[in-house]
Order: sequence, then structure tokens, then C-alpha cells
Amino acid sequence: MKIAAVTFALLLLQGDFDRGGQVEAVPNHFQFQRLLNAPGGANGQACAVLDAAVYAHSDGRPDQLRIYSDGHEVPYARTESGEVGQQEEPARVMNLGRKGASIVFDLAMPKRAYTEVVLDLSGNDFYATAKVSGADQTGGPRTDLSQFELFDLRSRGLSRSTTLALQESHFAVLHVEMMVTRAPGARAGSDSKMLGPEMVRGAVVPPSREAQRLYTTVAETGSITVKGRESLARIEVAAHVPVERVSFVLRPDFAINFSREVRVTARSSRTQDSSDSDTVLGEIRRVRLTVDAAGEEVRSEQLSVEALLAADLRGDAVVDVAVENGDDAPLPLRAVQLQMRQRKICFDAQRGAQYVLRYGDAEAVRSPVYDYARSFRASAAAVVATLGPETRNPQLRQEARQRTYTERHPEVLWVALLVAIGVLGTIALHNARRFGRSK
Repeated sequence: MKIAAVTFALLLLQGDFDRGGQVEAVPNHFQFQRLLNAPGGANGQACAVLDAAVYAHSDGRPDQLRIYSDGHEVPYARTESGEVGQQEEPARVMNLGRKGASIVFDLAMPKRAYTEVVLDLSGNDFYATAKVSGADQTGGPRTDLSQFELFDLRSRGLSRSTTLALQESHFAVLHVEMMVTRAPGARAGSDSKMLGPEMVRGAVVPPSREAQRLYTTVAETGSITVKGRESLARIEVAAHVPVERVSFVLRPDFAINFSREVRVTARSSRTQDSSDSDTVLGEIRRVRLTVDAAGEEVRSEQLSVEALLAADLRGDAVVDVAVENGDDAPLPLRAVQLQMRQRKICFDAQRGAQYVLRYGDAEAVRSPVYDYARSFRASAAAVVATLGPETRNPQLRQEARQRTYTERHPEVLWVALLVAIGVLGTIALHNARRFGRSK
């Protein structure tokens, strides 16, 4: 009888513990709110871009977001610009040879969408044009895709580019016809004989992206200082805000070619310990160069560096950005921006209804599970909604939670569970000994 009573109490305590860790996401639990403004008369799918404040004040937890209309919870789905979860994969080179003055070859592509192919070319001091077409199988009908400029101009203090930047494609085979010449002003000793089929060593296919990947600026600065051979910028960013790219804004009238190495370092704003930091290296460049008498030009520009910093910074951070100028004049930087891939929250708007986004709960709330999110398909015709200014939720009332002492202090339940287990074990041991003596 005693064992049954203790067991029953143990089950009750366990049930209380299970309930204590779960909080219903009612409107008055959330600290912050933003009006979701959709154009008048909007009806159907509507999407708003999420900004840094949403991530900073929801501890980076998407399950803390809720949309309400007239006091009722509204289902939503979240989207993120650019695909994630893919790995870089090789593309096998086939049928390598010559066709007249051109190097020709096929690439066996991965069985997925792709938007870039990076060729592994062994030559240096070269300029090439690569005509690319796609086919569903080797030898099948081909679709012309585009022509790309590839080059190696490092001996001139510039850069190198061997990337075929495609629109999103699914062809099983890419056919490449590449015309290669020595770059203008190639250094003495450059061997043009090496600019043949043997220079094609392979290719890799990076993770795909959308045809146009969009970014949202989460923090920026226009304060750029020059120290020694470096241009330096320092930007503060709040905890839990994703940082995935650093972008550079140049003075509009600046038109000089350049290639500069970039160093991005993130560290906690609470410590000066350099061992607790995250560093990313990259390059920014601009090349605009006429390469022959016919006026053929190399045009390439990259003013951003992919920089996934500590995957949602766990605390307030300071990000230091350094551009290595070498012996050249500093770049005329107008601003340095920290950016994240554009994230949106989408819902079905009803004509005449008003919507409020709430977030920032001090307690753990249930993760929302919506049929709407499971079946969601982004529409190109979605209405553009905007987030209003962030304000405190006037309905926030801590006492409205009506939480018990054990809900506020779940560790008490653990202690009670351990005590109950100990009592149960003691009773069982005592009964076992008594039963042994009675025999």
C-alpha cells in the first residue's frame, strides 16, 4: 500500500514537471510587438522581412514568434533566401580535347540544382572566354546558357576568377568551349604552351543558391580608420543576430581596379580575450580591363565576403573588419555592413484585418506546429508587408501567467522526484529484508 502511494505521488510529480516546462504562447506572454502592415485591401499570402531586432529580442529562437489578429493566433511560415544544407561536390571532366583553337570538354554535374561551377585551371597570366551549354545527357540536344570571362591577372597585382556563374540549372551535362590567350602584360617567362587542354584539371560545384540571393543589413558603420597598411572598421552587433556576409560600399565615382585581402574577426564584447574569437579571411576585388584590339573586356567585381560568424552569436559581439591595402592607397570606403540572408515571415492576410507580431518571452514557449507551414509554398505574387516600429507589449503582465511556485522553480520538482525515488527504494529494501526474515 505504501509503495502504491509513493508511486502515485511520483507520477503526479512527473506530470507536474512535464507541464511546468511548457508555457502556452498567449498574447500577454511576449515583451515586444510590431504591427504587420499590409497594403489596404490585401487578401492572400503576405510576407514581411524580419530584421535584427526580432532576432536580438527573441534570443535567436524562431519559436518565440507569434502573429495575432483580434486576439487570435494566426498560423505562419518562415522562409530564408538561399538554400542551405548542401555540400560542395565535384563535377567530372569528360571528353577533354580541342576543337579548332578552343579547348572543349564536358562536365558531369551533380543530380541537384546548381548555380556556380568553379573550374580548376592550372595556368597563369591568361584570359579566357568560356561558352557554356547544357544537355540532359551526353551527346543530347544542348541549350546555350551564356558566355563567361575567366582570367588570371595576379602578376599585375589583380586577381583570378575561374567561376562559371549560372542561373539556377539542372542539366546533367554542361558542355564548355573555352578560348584561352595570354593576358595582356603577362610577365616574362609565362609559358603559353601550358594554356592547352592539360590546364583543365577538374571542377567543383558549390552549394546552390537562389537565382538571386537577397540579404538584410543587420549593422553597419561609416567610421573607417587607416592604421598602417590597413583600413579598419568596428561594428557592434547584438546577441543571436545572424551574420553571414560582410559587404563594402565604395565611393560612387571610384573606378580603379584593385584586389584586397580582408580579415573579419568577431569576439565577445564582454572580454578582450583573443582566444575566444572567430576569424574569417576573404578578398574583395574589381577588374575592368580591355584585353584586345576588338574591345573585349574583363569585368569582374566582388565587394562582399561570406562570413558565417559563430552561427548566431551567443552574446553581444564586436566585429572588427580589416582591409589590407599593402602599398596602395586606401580604398574610399563609404560603409561596411554586416548582413544576414533575408528571412521572411509569411501568413494569409484577410481584407480589413489587422495583424501584430509578438516576440521575446522570458520563459520557454511551445514551438508552433502549423498545417499552414507544412503545406506552405512561396508565391511570386505575395503581398509585401512591413514591420512597424518595435514597442513594448502593453498586455504584458507577469501575473497573468498564474504560474505555480514549481513552474517558476522546476528544480524543486527534480529534488522531490529524487526524494520520492529514495523513499521508494528504502521501502522496497525494508520489505525485502522483512520478507527474507519471515522465511
